[in-house]
Amino acid sequence: MAKDAIRLPTIAARRIIMILFFVICCTYTTTCADAFQSSGSIRFPSLVDRNPSRTIIRPIDSSSSTTLFSSRNFDLDSNDRAQPTRIERTEDERAYIESVLRTNVLFQDVVRQGSLIDLASAFDRVEYKKGDTIFSQGDTDKDYMLILEEGECSITIDGEEIPGIYGTMRPPAMVGELALLMDKDRAATVMAKTNVVAFRLDRASFKYFMTGPLVKAEDIKTEIRNIDHVIDQISGVKKRYGGDIIRQFKPSRRWLWGRWHGTILQQAWKAAATSMLVSTCFVAAIRFFCRPSWAPGQIPDPNFPIISRLVPLAKLWHYLMSITTFILTFFLSQAYTLWRNMYDTTRKIQGRINDIGLLVASTVERDDQGKYTKRGEDLLDDIGNYTRLFHLFCWAKYSKKFQVLSTSRGMSRMLSRGIMSRTEYNTLTSLSSSNGGPHNACLTWILVKCLTAMKDNTLPKDHALRDLLFHKMCDLRGTFAGIGDQLDGRIPLAYAHFVQVLVDSFLLIAPFALYSELDIWSIPAVGLLTLFYAGLLDLAKILLDPLDNDEFYDAPVNFDIGVLIRESNAGSTRWKYSAEMLPFATNFES
Repeated sequence: MAKDAIRLPTIAARRIIMILFFVICCTYTTTCADAFQSSGSIRFPSLVDRNPSRTIIRPIDSSSSTTLFSSRNFDLDSNDRAQPTRIERTEDERAYIESVLRTNVLFQDVVRQGSLIDLASAFDRVEYKKGDTIFSQGDTDKDYMLILEEGECSITIDGEEIPGIYGTMRPPAMVGELALLMDKDRAATVMAKTNVVAFRLDRASFKYFMTGPLVKAEDIKTEIRNIDHVIDQISGVKKRYGGDIIRQFKPSRRWLWGRWHGTILQQAWKAAATSMLVSTCFVAAIRFFCRPSWAPGQIPDPNFPIISRLVPLAKLWHYLMSITTFILTFFLSQAYTLWRNMYDTTRKIQGRINDIGLLVASTVERDDQGKYTKRGEDLLDDIGNYTRLFHLFCWAKYSKKFQVLSTSRGMSRMLSRGIMSRTEYNTLTSLSSSNGGPHNACLTWILVKCLTAMKDNTLPKDHALRDLLFHKMCDLRGTFAGIGDQLDGRIPLAYAHFVQVLVDSFLLIAPFALYSELDIWSIPAVGLLTLFYAGLLDLAKILLDPLDNDEFYDAPVNFDIGVLIRESNAGSTRWKYSAEMLPFATNFES
C-alpha cells in the first residue's frame, strides 16, 4: 500500500508533465505561427491624398472621421470616353506642358501609350490675379487641374498656411491632379500669392486619358499615396509625436501610470498572459491529479512528492535568474548606448548644416547698405535648396520608409510638388546608380557652388574661409557615413540569439519552479516576471532599431525622421533671414 501510495503521485506527475508539454507546444506553435505571419506580411498604411501638387497631403485611414475627402469613388473604367477638344497652343507652350507631363509619375502610362501630344493639346490657358482663390478646401465643384507656368501659389490647410517650400507652389508644379484621380474633395485652399498663369485640364479630358488601355490607374494611386505619405512626414502635416523627435513624457507618477499606447506594457502583455495561462494550467493539474494536502494559497509542503521533485528545478531557476538579470540589463545598456549615439549623430549632422549656412550668410557679398546683392541672395537660395535635398536624401538612404524618395518616381513626385527644380531633377535622374546616391551629388553641389562663388567674389577669396568650409563639409560627410557603420555593427546575431534563448528559457521554467514556493500565487508572479523580463528584451530590440527599419513595434523611442528633416529645412533659410539686414556697414575685401 505504501508503494502504491508513492507510485500514485508519480504517475500523476507524469500525466501532468505530458499535459503541460502538450499545452506548451500548442502555445508556442501558435506564437511562432503568429510571429511568422507578422514578419511575412507587408503593412502599407491606408493613405488619402489631396489635390494640389505642392499642398501637403494628409495621409489618413479611409475610415477615419478626419478624412479630407468624400467617399465617392472615381470610376476610371467608365465607358464615357468622349474625345477631348484640341486647343491650339504655341510651340513653346506645348513643349512646356509636354515636359511637365513627361516627368510626372501620374502620367507615365499616358506617355508610354503615345498620347502625350493629344493630352498636352487638351489644356487651355487661364490667369489668376494676386489674392484669387484657386481652390478652397472641401470644394467639390471645381473639376480641373492646373500646371503652373508663371507666379506662385500658397497652400492653407484647416486655416493654417503651410510654411516653407512645402507651402508655396511655383512652376512647374501641378495643382489639383489627385483630386481628379481619386474623385475627392479639395484637401487644401490654394491662393495666388502673385499673378498666376497656368494651363488647365478639365475632369472629362483627364478621365479620357486616364482610362487608356495601358494606364494602370489603381497602381498609380497606390504608388502616389506611398510617396506622398512620406512627403507628408517631412512637410509637417503628418506628425508622429506632435512635432517632437520622440514621444515626450511628464514626470508625474499618475500621468505615467495612465499611459498605455506606445508603452512596453502594450508590447509585452500578450507574453505575460500566455505565461500566466501556462501557470494556471499547471496549478489546476496539480490540484486535480495530485490532491495536495495544503489549502490554495498556502506554502506547499516540501515533503509532498511532486513538490520534492520541483525543488531542484526551483534552485536551478534561481541560479538562472541571476545570470539572466545581469546579461539582460547589460544587453539593454548596450542597446541604449547605440540609440543615444545615433541620436547624437543626427543632431551633429544638423549642426554641420547650420554651420555651413552661417558661414555663407555672414560672408556673402553685400551692397553699401549691408543688404545682400542679387547674386549673393541667389547663392544663399541655392545653398539652402541643396542642403535641404542633401539632408532629405541622406535619410532616404538609411531609413526604409524614406527610400522611395531616392527613386526616379519619388523624385518625379517631388518635382511635381515643387520640392526640387527641373534642373536638379534632370541632373539627379541622369546620374548612374554607381555614384553612391543623390545625397553625395547634392553635397558636391554645395561645395562646388561655394568655390565658384569665391572665384567671382560672391564669397571672399579667403583661404581661411575655404579651409573652414572644406572642414565642415568633410565632417558632415563623415558624420553621415557613420550612421551606416553604426547600424551595420549594432549587435552580432550570435549575441542577440543567445539573449533571446536565455530569457525565453528563464520564463519557460518559471511556472514550474515558482509553484513549489508560491502555490497559486505563482500565477501572478509568473505574469509580472514575464512582463518585466520580456518587456526589457523588447525594449532593447526597439532601441537597436532607432530608425524603425525592422518595424518591430511602433514604439515612442523610435525617431520621427520627419522632424529632423523639417528642422533642417527651417535651418536652411534661418541664417539668410537672420543676417538679411545689419545695423552697421560692411566692407568685405576680396
